[in-house]
Amino acid sequence: MGIFPSRHRPGPARPGVRPAAAVLGVGSSVGSPGSRDAEPGILQSMTDRGSPPSTPGVAAPPPSPQPAELEPAGPLAETSPRPRGARFWALMALVFFVVGLLNFNIVRTDDLATHSARSAKYPFLWEMTGAFAAFVLLPALLAFMRRLPLERGHFWRRLPLHLAAMVAFGVSHTLLMWGSREALYWLLGWGTYEYGLMRYRFVMEGQKQLLIYWLVYAVVALLAYARRNRERELAAARLERQLTEARLAALKMQLNPHFLFNTLNMIASHVHDRPAVAEAMIEHLSDFLRLTLGRRSVQEVPLGEELEFLDAYLEIMKARFEEALAVEIEVAPGARQALVPHLILQPLVENSITHCMSDPGRRGRIRITAAPAAHRLRLAIEDNGPGLAGEAEGAFGRGIGLSNTADRLRHLYGDQQRLELVQLDGAGLRVVLEFPLRTAEGAAPAQSGAPESGAR
Repeated sequence: MGIFPSRHRPGPARPGVRPAAAVLGVGSSVGSPGSRDAEPGILQSMTDRGSPPSTPGVAAPPPSPQPAELEPAGPLAETSPRPRGARFWALMALVFFVVGLLNFNIVRTDDLATHSARSAKYPFLWEMTGAFAAFVLLPALLAFMRRLPLERGHFWRRLPLHLAAMVAFGVSHTLLMWGSREALYWLLGWGTYEYGLMRYRFVMEGQKQLLIYWLVYAVVALLAYARRNRERELAAARLERQLTEARLAALKMQLNPHFLFNTLNMIASHVHDRPAVAEAMIEHLSDFLRLTLGRRSVQEVPLGEELEFLDAYLEIMKARFEEALAVEIEVAPGARQALVPHLILQPLVENSITHCMSDPGRRGRIRITAAPAAHRLRLAIEDNGPGLAGEAEGAFGRGIGLSNTADRLRHLYGDQQRLELVQLDGAGLRVVLEFPLRTAEGAAPAQSGAPESGAR
């Protein structure tokens, strides 16, 4: 019974004679004289079982050194699944056993349908030896196909090797079936196993094994192609992540000289007329730099830690403006554990201070709030400065603080972030940031209780 089963029934089968080739090319379709020429079956030897596993990460033994005329393994060899471990081969043995049972069931039901007097033990042994003969050859078949794929640039050079391997597979499979049955018949005391004339058996089995070989190769090549595509996607994702991290690092480094330039200018302006204030600002600047340098390679920190950085910066500003600047911070319960971009608040608060303190006769007021809302974290910075001089969109190109913040949010959160400038009634500006709410442990912060607030 082959891939294309035959229905010839010349006469009754003699017990002990192997009849038609069974499913999966595990047997011959002709017995000794008087047996049926062929029996019905499904796809033959190794069609389903000879293909490599689809499970990723399975590995074959490392290839042995190649002869000089063979090319190194190509993409198929590098990416096709590699069987490895006892569990894989135990699973494959079970698969081949099940296939042998299916083949036996086909032969047995055909015997019952034709009122054959043949004992069921004979087809059972034939189908099992045929299935496990293919199983024994499977490792070598997979290793060869992985080692010498038919790829562009090597196709015509390797095709003769595959044709030779196909012939070797067919001959080996046929001989293994014949030899194992001869041995088992002798051990079980069933007499002599009659397989017929071998020159015809090789031709008959070879026609089926030709189809089986190339089907197995097609499955191996398809799995290799799928894995190559997956690896390309993973490599592209890794590259994209590395580019994003590099851009974020560059944006973050851009803040440090910008902040230092502004702060050192402020300190220089007080060195002669207010040396005590300049000294206090230098001390607070030292504290701020010590905190930020300890986190220079981190892109996100808990909000509570970010507020500590902001406090160190506000101490510098309070030393300069004293009572002329009032800062209020209000944080919802549990929000301090939420992750925020490192140094996201300092440039925005610096912008607010610059604008609300631009009028020497006005007391500057800044209000900072943080609260979770529908699985998102909302940060807002309000000031009582003059607000926007023009359209909100134009404000992002007029300084490092806002444009840097917008770029960092976009790289970190993509389309899941929002940065909005809102002109307040009368005077003042509110800067609103929203992005996904998450903590370092991946759990959402608590959202109940009274808000934490404080003045600076």
